[in-house]
Amino acid sequence: MKTDKKSSDKKAGGLSDQAVADYLLAHPDFLKDRRKLLTQLNVPHPAGGAVSLVERQVEVLRQENRKLEQRLVDWMEIARSNDRLLAHLHELAIAILNEEGLEKRLEVMIQQLNSDFGADEAVLVRVGNGHGGANIRYLPRNDAGLDGILETLESGRPMCRPLSEKRRERLFPGNKRLTSTAFVPLGVGAANGILVLASNEPRHFHPSLDTTYLARLGELVTAALAARSA
Repeated sequence: MKTDKKSSDKKAGGLSDQAVADYLLAHPDFLKDRRKLLTQLNVPHPAGGAVSLVERQVEVLRQENRKLEQRLVDWMEIARSNDRLLAHLHELAIAILNEEGLEKRLEVMIQQLNSDFGADEAVLVRVGNGHGGANIRYLPRNDAGLDGILETLESGRPMCRPLSEKRRERLFPGNKRLTSTAFVPLGVGAANGILVLASNEPRHFHPSLDTTYLARLGELVTAALAARSA
């Protein structure tokens, strides 16, 4: 049985090699305004046993194109992540405003931090004497367990660091799984204390993390602490 060459050349899309070739011959300017398509095609340029200069230039362009596409994907993921953080901040603000009394505001705040901000543990550290709780600590400014963190935060900028054993035992006693921490100052010079977020993941709160949203979170928590009961 004789096989039709045109049938054997057909691709999944229904076009044969000859049909594509005939179309390009009939439209010689097809690729003129389709430079991106050209960079994705493999067009050999015979140059003996060596790679021609044109082939090398095209390959470089393809590599640069792949890098730019990956960079665009990364930027889009960063944008989506920022949108999620902004939405979580908004939800936290609404949740706090819906509560009456400082204790209820603190309780809902801790719940939201654990569920929406990737914190396995969260604790509010206030300076001085007072009645604490499961997620609230009242400690003197020079408490040895804080290891000087309050002085470090007087600049007003949040700080992400690995969680030292001394601070872990003071702030999260008994939880040895926590490895990375975000320290968020509350008020000017951390006058109202600090918010401490901790994660079991070593790289979750890493030193190079952008702390813009943590700073906004600190402002929100500071306002919640200052607000009086309705």
